[in-house]
Amino acid sequence: MKKLIVILAKSAKYGNYCVAGIELSTNKWIRPISHDEKIEDAVTAAELTCTDKTEAQILDIVEIDFEDTPVANEVQPENSFFQNTAWQKYGRWSLSDFEKFCGFDTTDFIFYDNSRRLELSTITEKNKSLLILPVENISISTELRNDDLKFYANFTYGGIKYKNFGVGDISLRQKFSDKLCGNFFVAKKAVATFSLTNPYKDNRCYKMLANLFT
Repeated sequence: MKKLIVILAKSAKYGNYCVAGIELSTNKWIRPISHDEKIEDAVTAAELTCTDKTEAQILDIVEIDFEDTPVANEVQPENSFFQNTAWQKYGRWSLSDFEKFCGFDTTDFIFYDNSRRLELSTITEKNKSLLILPVENISISTELRNDDLKFYANFTYGGIKYKNFGVGDISLRQKFSDKLCGNFFVAKKAVATFSLTNPYKDNRCYKMLANLFT
């Protein structure tokens, strides 16, 4: 089944990409995933290459052919397998175009509470694992762990502070990849997309800042 979506998340995932967007006919989130369990359902750069030979980017409007087979995933109910056919671009939006058409999500908390992770046992029903929200006082902190540079987002949403969300935004990671470890102010106000991960080995699902629009 072919669906037209506007891409709102394209974040790093083990050398590939986690991609998500809003289906324009329903205004609902959808996350295209592959059947390749070796890359944990991620989307490769080759699969992101559209019929015009360019790679799909944030805010592109693309047509994707999805399978009818449902994905059994309680944590990420938006997941949908895509067919092995090239995506087709149909234009590009600005963030203001998207806001006028769909509006941002509304929620008291970002995925249940203001923590950075959730015990799998606490997720008892199918809720969203994707959100787009206005945020304030955004900073990025970096930390060197086992010779690997980690990136964390700190910000405020709805007057509530959130700390140490993992960062999947590729441009943000590149911007701060050569900085000494510390905390760096990014913007007073911005819009961010958030994703809740599948459970890790510790049976916890982590909250990620997928992309930041400043």
